[in-house]
Amino acid sequence: MSAAALALALALLIAPAPARHIALRRRPHRRAAMSAVAPVWPVVAALVSAVIAPLGIVVAAVTVGATVEVRRRRRVRARTSAAEAVALQGALEVLVGELRVGAHPVAAFATAAQEVDGGVAASLRTVAARARMGGDVAAGLRSVAARSALSTHWERLALCWQLAQAHGLAIATLMHTAHRDVVERERFSAQVTAAMAGARTTAAVLAGLPVLGIGLGQLIGADPLGLLCSDGAGQWLLAIGVALACAGLAWSDRITDRVLT
Repeated sequence: MSAAALALALALLIAPAPARHIALRRRPHRRAAMSAVAPVWPVVAALVSAVIAPLGIVVAAVTVGATVEVRRRRRVRARTSAAEAVALQGALEVLVGELRVGAHPVAAFATAAQEVDGGVAASLRTVAARARMGGDVAAGLRSVAARSALSTHWERLALCWQLAQAHGLAIATLMHTAHRDVVERERFSAQVTAAMAGARTTAAVLAGLPVLGIGLGQLIGADPLGLLCSDGAGQWLLAIGVALACAGLAWSDRITDRVLT
């Protein structure tokens, strides 16, 4: 019964809710209200689990659920950054080409925005509109950098524009330099990410070894699940073990992420 309660607690904490996401896509005007309710569901799930499972098992389930959610958001951020980097490289290539054929910078930004999608296109349209109204384009690029996952790249674009305005340098040459810098940095980042794949896999395997040990113990009749899911000290041994495994995963993620910064 305790093992079933543990499984139910884990399902409540980490199971996706596709129906709600579909409803949000179909009814955008309710997105703000639903986003306000969304942070409540983990608390409700924890309370429900506390009723049907010992406290130590609930703590372990919450720890696993929090770790899964943090790592999921980390993967989402990585995919978002990669997609934005690809879009930014394409936009800069178009921008440099337009500037080299003599297009006005405002028109070049607008043309580049038409060739890409997503946040990069919206940012370039904002910069073009700002330049069309006589605003400070460098400040506009820095404001984009504050909201972007690739703030360093946008900061370099702002610096290039500022140098061109302050010293009369060719904006096409500076933007081409910025484009090459973005390409090389992203290439280096991809190489480092690929090189760290082995370390990440090793960390995941080490975190999963205790689960394998419990499974082997269960197969030979030692019944470790009976101890860990009991109402006594076993539940707290489970909570401590899960916390240590999740902390190891978080530590390894921090180490591998610092390599890229």
